[in-house]
Amino acid sequence: MKIVNREHIDPVKWDKRLKECDIENIFQYSWYLDNCAENWSAVITDDYKTILPLPFTKKLGVKRLYPAPFTREYDIIGDDFSWAEVLPLIQKEFAHLSFRSEKSDLLDQETIRSHQYLTLENEFEKKFKTNAKRLIKKGQKQFTFRAGLDPSLLINLFEEHVAHKIDSVKKEDLIILTALMNTALKNEHGELILAYDENQALVAGGFFLKDKKRITYLKGAAAEEAKKKGVMYALFDEAFQRFQGTYKTLDFGGSDIENVATFYRKFGASDRNYYHYELDQTPIWFRTLRKLKK
Repeated sequence: MKIVNREHIDPVKWDKRLKECDIENIFQYSWYLDNCAENWSAVITDDYKTILPLPFTKKLGVKRLYPAPFTREYDIIGDDFSWAEVLPLIQKEFAHLSFRSEKSDLLDQETIRSHQYLTLENEFEKKFKTNAKRLIKKGQKQFTFRAGLDPSLLINLFEEHVAHKIDSVKKEDLIILTALMNTALKNEHGELILAYDENQALVAGGFFLKDKKRITYLKGAAAEEAKKKGVMYALFDEAFQRFQGTYKTLDFGGSDIENVATFYRKFGASDRNYYHYELDQTPIWFRTLRKLKK
């Protein structure tokens, strides 16, 4: 195994490996990493049988492994090497490690995170909570849903109704998100669902990523009045109906924010844990500069 820089990675071989494996992780495709990661390299065996992406930043000569925006976790695809074998190699390459994995106990500093998912099995609607069923019906009476091809419509909704509530969202993040959605649509890995009120005004939208048998909810937004009328409940039900039969799982993308997780659980979603790791080996001067910047 060896670490290979992006310019020497064959995206056709990389994506072919992902398409052929049983693991479904939309965040690991080359086009996804190209859109979201500031830089990325990878641990790869010669035949691309086993791969692990390594998104990173480099400032003042210091390389830091980090979770790229709009991703959740990366994991080893293949069995030619394990985390135990690859971690020493990564520690030599990066002064600071920050990454997420489905595997536990990889490093001493471990934080448990969670996300929600729903299996789109027959009669999955029976799992819906009473409140969800009521708001779905309410929303269906007041809104119509159409597929969209212009992600900027969703971004405009997000900027107007959501972005100001989230301190961590920056303008450059929305630029990345727009490019990502456009690329996903171009590659037939994405679907944008838009909601319109009785006056044909756009009031909500949601973007969904598609990979083999798994749908992953990427981002959504809704006007406040429309939310009160059940638009997001009806929008998700619209997604369930569109994707059922072709896909087996809808991954809600996840949230450790309890009220968001509760919303997903109202559809009968289950929790799945994954793990966030940190290891800071950066020089003291670099840590000091970062503190001053904050």
